[in-house]
Amino acid sequence: MKKLLCLFSTVALTLISCSSEDDTSTSSGTQLTKIIETYDDGTVETVSFEYNGNKIVNVSSDLDFRDETIYTYTGDLITKEEYFFDDGAGFSFEEVIDYEYDSSSRLIKSIRTDEDGEIEIDDFTYNSNGTVSFITTANSTTVASGTIYFNGNQPYKKEITENPGTAFEVSWVEETTFDSKISPFTNVTGFAKIAIGTPKYTRGYPGIVNNSLDFSIDDNLDDSSSYTYNSNDMPATETYIDFDNSDNNSTIQYIYN
Repeated sequence: MKKLLCLFSTVALTLISCSSEDDTSTSSGTQLTKIIETYDDGTVETVSFEYNGNKIVNVSSDLDFRDETIYTYTGDLITKEEYFFDDGAGFSFEEVIDYEYDSSSRLIKSIRTDEDGEIEIDDFTYNSNGTVSFITTANSTTVASGTIYFNGNQPYKKEITENPGTAFEVSWVEETTFDSKISPFTNVTGFAKIAIGTPKYTRGYPGIVNNSLDFSIDDNLDDSSSYTYNSNDMPATETYIDFDNSDNNSTIQYIYN
């Protein structure tokens, strides 16, 4: 799913609120099992979620051909995220992200390896003021650095500089706003831990506690979502608007068990 698969394949789900509330309910449970997204051109994509208890095991999409993301846990921590694409000739490897944690189960490193074997490493430092600093390296060269800001447990803002200290240095700020309702991913074991992973590669932040609304870059609105909610105060439907590419505009249905 162009927007929502970003939640899981670091490809990232990043999204004012004109949210409306009702008692619309697609099912009575709280574990998200399927998302059906209908784009403005009539294309329909279904994203399916598989779990082992509250641990995410697999996320797959049927748009065009098929892609899927497979998760590996060590205890309650996600330690590997593998992305595969099926072009009709069988699944092929696209990328893998390995995650490392400190003794307090805080993410301290994400390592992304793409299909060509290129590797980017993100190292995270937890600061006394509650922010997290990161440095991204590739081939022993610093390619990005920045700072991540939190509202409680929810990362919401990222200051990033690419190619620091070079003639190609460029900096910007990404910020995501959230509603006050319950994210479908709140109870997914280990998901909150990896939300800050691969900060150079991903855009904005998914909803860990609540649901993402506006996503902006340097205070310029990039995309926006509004929701209706079910009786569990979780999203039932979403209207998504991409201000840069209207081909991505869609309506989304959330299905739970």
